[in-house]
Amino acid sequence: MKRITYIVLIAVITGCSGSKETTNLPEASIYDFDKTITVEGLKSDLTIIASDGFEGRETGEEGIRKATEYITERYNEMGLTPVGDNGTFEQNYDLSAPVINSYNYKVTDKDGSLISETAVTKEATGDFVTIFGGSDDVSGEIIFAGLGISNEETNHLPEVVADKWVMVFFDRQLTNQTALQRLIGNGAAGVILIMDHKNPEGFIQNAQQSQSRLGAGGRLSLSYLRDNDQITPAWNSVNPELAAKLLGQDSVSELVELSEEIKTNASGFKPIELEYALSHDVSVNENTVKASNIAAFLEGSDPLLKNEVVVLSAHHDHVGIGRPDSTGDAIYNGADDDGSGTVGLLNTAQAMLAAKKAGAGPKRSVLFLHVSGEEKGLLGSRYYSDHPIYPIENTVANINVDMIGRVDKEHEENKDYIYVIGGEIISSGLDSLLRSANEATVNLDLSNRYNDLEDPNQFYRRSDHWNFGRLGVPFIFFFNGVHADYHRPSDSIEKIEWEALAKRTQLLYTTTAMIANTEKRPEVDNREFIEKTQEGN
Repeated sequence: MKRITYIVLIAVITGCSGSKETTNLPEASIYDFDKTITVEGLKSDLTIIASDGFEGRETGEEGIRKATEYITERYNEMGLTPVGDNGTFEQNYDLSAPVINSYNYKVTDKDGSLISETAVTKEATGDFVTIFGGSDDVSGEIIFAGLGISNEETNHLPEVVADKWVMVFFDRQLTNQTALQRLIGNGAAGVILIMDHKNPEGFIQNAQQSQSRLGAGGRLSLSYLRDNDQITPAWNSVNPELAAKLLGQDSVSELVELSEEIKTNASGFKPIELEYALSHDVSVNENTVKASNIAAFLEGSDPLLKNEVVVLSAHHDHVGIGRPDSTGDAIYNGADDDGSGTVGLLNTAQAMLAAKKAGAGPKRSVLFLHVSGEEKGLLGSRYYSDHPIYPIENTVANINVDMIGRVDKEHEENKDYIYVIGGEIISSGLDSLLRSANEATVNLDLSNRYNDLEDPNQFYRRSDHWNFGRLGVPFIFFFNGVHADYHRPSDSIEKIEWEALAKRTQLLYTTTAMIANTEKRPEVDNREFIEKTQEGN
């Protein structure tokens, strides 16, 4: 494979009377500096970022404060410009932390007669378990939507859902969670999942776990969105015995039979309005958690193009300290997720700065953006996209790196790969720049396996590029795929594939350089992703 060096030889002739010699020197090119990104540099940073001393870097906790101090000090030593609040590298924001004291659930029939009333408190469990959301009081009638299937051939979901609960048998392979989330965006009161009908003991265990979380901080949300009355509807699971009653079945075994009948004749099912309503009431206190993003800036060299910016993003938070594994380790170090992306940005910044010092810096400006709150729901990137340091209309592209330090099972024999999400699904021009950068440097296998808006894993919505794409910013998301250590204490530095991490970071550098130096900024020529984000899912 032929490496493109972009070196142009020029004759430097000094014509003043004091000149003693004529010298031929190569002009430095921005594309010559990718190999300054090394395993040694990445390992030096990640050894610290993913250490036990950083306590899993959970947003709002002491560990992420230590990580923030380390990252900002590295940028300060490099000499990048701090563009956060008040001349610092930090862009601060507030999170609302609901502390749930109890959940109260009441089911009534069409005449208002009480069918079920339970409360989840420290002393008791109930007929529902709130899996996600649900920090607001919500009530509405219940619609039964079968298996929640929604595809070209079969649709179990109702068209009109405003202020109604949508109840489905949850099937991991068949239930369309994206479509259910879309119903939330269209005004549904919430979702009720029948998910333990084949294992009623599972519901009891989940109910006990839910009970144990009472009194602890609930799911964080951005305070300004809470202030704007944007609620997070609940996803609840329901006791199979109550589900059987609501669906006119005499037992849980009959409920199981009903689910199998619907699966067998899936195309014939139509949503059913039940003669019941659910009210979901919450006793909650609101606390405030302080958080921050990190923003380091490298100004472009072109007098006009420097007003445009390429944003590189990675989240430096992880999930903190949690349940111990079989070895007794309770610190979730997040070496891959997303320590790898964090050090990728740091080392890309260092290489880009070296190019600039050699007179070969990027024409457009580059913002190195480390966001917090990703593990809490993409909160830091949402805050930045709503409060951008540089105007969104001047943001040429976003390259997001989240988990680039490991190898998944499908590539154990070929580690020179990376999954690409974005690119062609929003901008063919950006995709072309990426592929040119790849061919010019590391020549990785660029896999589009997950680059599909109908992919059931929904990786397109699960990292921080989402908040740029929703605003029409072309994006690329680099991702190495999942592994058994995802969100476990075993996501540790010992398992990092260093050569793979170095090559992927070199690709990040060269792709950034190409975007920053291209004459014409990449345009959005596929609006499907943007439309997807605007559907409320």
